[in-house]
Amino acid sequence: MEQTIEQRLTSVEQTLATLTSTLKPSPERKDWRRAAGRLRDTPFNREVDRRGREFRQQQNAEQ
Repeated sequence: MEQTIEQRLTSVEQTLATLTSTLKPSPERKDWRRAAGRLRDTPFNREVDRRGREFRQQQNAEQ
């Protein structure tokens, strides 16, 4: 039995409706790009940046 395009489309739409109603939305993914720039410019954060930069430079020098 051959289905018409309308019948196939109806079937696809019903399947899609079933799938979307049973799927739960996923929680927001953590992404470092969303957090970039959120730290305030404080002496503490500048010190963290400085120490991180020194550590990375030391690691690169050892390679």
